[in-house]
Amino acid sequence: MRQRLLNASARVFARKGYEATRVEDIVKIARTSYGNFYRHFRNKDEILLAVLRPLVDEIYVASKRRIGRSLKATEAEFVENTIAYLKIYARHRKLLRVMREAAARGEKATFLSLYVTERSRFVRRTSTWLTRLQGLGELSRELDPEMAAEVLGATMEQVSYMKLDLAANDPSEAEIEHIGSHCGKIWYRGVFGAPSEVHAAPN
Repeated sequence: MRQRLLNASARVFARKGYEATRVEDIVKIARTSYGNFYRHFRNKDEILLAVLRPLVDEIYVASKRRIGRSLKATEAEFVENTIAYLKIYARHRKLLRVMREAAARGEKATFLSLYVTERSRFVRRTSTWLTRLQGLGELSRELDPEMAAEVLGATMEQVSYMKLDLAANDPSEAEIEHIGSHCGKIWYRGVFGAPSEVHAAPN
């Protein structure tokens, strides 16, 4: 029953958005009763969190640095990771847009605290990475790792929201690769500068 409710709520939230979704809509799609709903979830925020948590976990794993690669990674490897992140994001873009909607309600939604916690995982991972690079002398000491992680994370969030969440149609693989390539390069060069071949004068 819990899984039926989760499947139904994912369909309703993706179709109607956060504000318009009602518990009534969910139980109707799940073909069950209010009693069954409230045996598993306290409200629509709680079931939304349950739907979103595995999606966020999937994105977190997809964007993780690959085992065996150097700590700094190359620009090409960074672009590859960014595209992998966006491909998973695009697959769940309608529900991830609902996550932004719900979080925007602030303290009115019990959802906000979990959104902040989940987001902090990504920021903390980037900040830790940048701090380690500073320790190895690969990154300027003038850069505040925590602030840089916030800025870079917010950039990806907003690009994903504008280019994927709000897109009228599902983006093609080519579109995702185009967006990911630019985001990855800008992200990487914002931290490390452009690769030497970019600076080289033409023959």
